[in-house]
Amino acid sequence: MYDKRVLIIKYINDRLSKLEELGKKYSEDKINKLADNLVALNKPLEEVYALIDNKFSYQARKISHNNYLASLKEYYLANIDKLKKSNNCYLLSYNEGTKVLEQAKVTSIKKDAKSDYVSINDGYGYRKDNSKENDYELIMSDIAYLMNIPYAKTYRMFNEKMEPTGILYGSMEDKNEKFLDLEDTFSFIKEESNKFMLKSKLVYYHDRNIKHGITQVFETSIVKDSIDYVLDLFACLPDITPENLEELKGSYLKVKVFEVLTNSLNNNLENYGIIINKKEKKYTYEFAPTFNKCVTKNEMLSKDETICNFFIVDKEDIINILFKNYYKYIKELTNMIVDNNVSMYKIIDKVTKEHLEFDEYKNYKEILKYNYDKFERTFRTSNLEAITEEVRDENNNKYLFRIAPYIDNYDFDAFDETIENKGSVVLVGALGLVLVITIVIIGFAIYIISKVGI
Repeated sequence: MYDKRVLIIKYINDRLSKLEELGKKYSEDKINKLADNLVALNKPLEEVYALIDNKFSYQARKISHNNYLASLKEYYLANIDKLKKSNNCYLLSYNEGTKVLEQAKVTSIKKDAKSDYVSINDGYGYRKDNSKENDYELIMSDIAYLMNIPYAKTYRMFNEKMEPTGILYGSMEDKNEKFLDLEDTFSFIKEESNKFMLKSKLVYYHDRNIKHGITQVFETSIVKDSIDYVLDLFACLPDITPENLEELKGSYLKVKVFEVLTNSLNNNLENYGIIINKKEKKYTYEFAPTFNKCVTKNEMLSKDETICNFFIVDKEDIINILFKNYYKYIKELTNMIVDNNVSMYKIIDKVTKEHLEFDEYKNYKEILKYNYDKFERTFRTSNLEAITEEVRDENNNKYLFRIAPYIDNYDFDAFDETIENKGSVVLVGALGLVLVITIVIIGFAIYIISKVGI
């Protein structure tokens, strides 16, 4: 007859002896209490041992993750000058994949319930307070860069102790330009557009749906109508040319792919925009860089649901509608994402790890993987038109150029696996990538020295 409690304690101690950091956190009393709780479960020893392994594995990974975050903070503090009297914060951002840490002076100019307009050194932007959600802003800007989707210039603010204090967006409009979110765009069209039939259709659709708030729908036709509403907004803009209209449509639809994959839920009309420029009495338009995509979870939504303008919808419906109705606008982006799945996921994992606490990081990794698998599975079963090899080569080589700084920063094998997955196509791009990485390293060093005097 064996003493189950003694065997459990022995197993716990054996496991802790191999996990030095974790072992420091377990006193004898804590070990005894854990053993008593496990005995009380009245499970076979094999199941108890599995429970111990799972518990310690999770805790060890959490300790390792938190140590990593602490080491990053120490690294930043060791490699940046003390704040000058003229500055009041540090700003962390990404410049084409390269991490930049700089000193800055941020001053509030105008603050209201909706936003805090600030000066940032010689420029302007908007500040948001510190929150768990806002931890996602730099992550989103980096994922957007990997997908070649413009994202508003985004900074993580830190105080003199390198403690996070908020998020900044750089202003998206230049001197002679005006930014309008899509609700403001609707108002602009009502006042300025002479396309009366289309305008009447837009007004009817908007006013019918806006009064109900965000509601859940299950019909794919309603989901498509919601996307078409935005495309019709663009078509109703005064002076819009066919070429300009196609550019706006393509930019918006690519962002819809980005939202599905990243689990962004800030997808109402106030979180997209256009930039208006008027020259020689004619309007021209540009789709504004993506912004404010930090909300990735909502307790009222399942992992299969997202938000599309006025509605809660199924992600599968969004994906199918994009592939069935708008594939010509997103086919290059879609193929690039699927072709480079290994390296892209690894890079996103590394970036995410730098900004989220362990449990948040773990949960977000899982939803990213879930979304990607759903997207790729639908893509591979949709019998879509193939892109040409020339276009595929060009897109993948541009992607390799974008990931060069990450390969250097994180020192991992994603690039090798990417080569194995795509064969000779990527090898062509790889020949030039060594030179690119070298140039990026030198450029990054010069850039950092100029910014922070390391």
